Amino acid sequence: MSKTMFLLVGCLVIGLFQNWEFIDNFFNPAPAFAASGKENVVLYATQWCGYCAKTRKFFAKNHIAYKELDIENSEQGRIGYQQLGGGGVPIIVVNGSTVIRGYDPEAIKEALASSP
Repeated sequence: MSKTMFLLVGCLVIGLFQNWEFIDNFFNPAPAFAASGKENVVLYATQWCGYCAKTRKFFAKNHIAYKELDIENSEQGRIGYQQLGGGGVPIIVVNGSTVIRGYDPEAIKEALASSP
């Protein structure tokens, strides 16, 4: 195999590896948990939080509609966060009653599955 062919195959493999999540989502689309147009999921978060970013990615991957409130830049977000007792981010509220503290995909799926 020539050096050029080896280089092209290597680039292809690296490209596939770096984009595997997108390729997998194309062939195995995630179920849409929040089918209604309502914002029944609220995410209290910050921009710098790594687990908040993971939560956003999880919502996008699973087609979950949500409303995000930044607890540092939004008065509504700060007040809501304080009313929930704070204690860290992310905080996810499903249907106004189920509160999930921290990044917990299984708890989010469970809360959405049991919601009306």
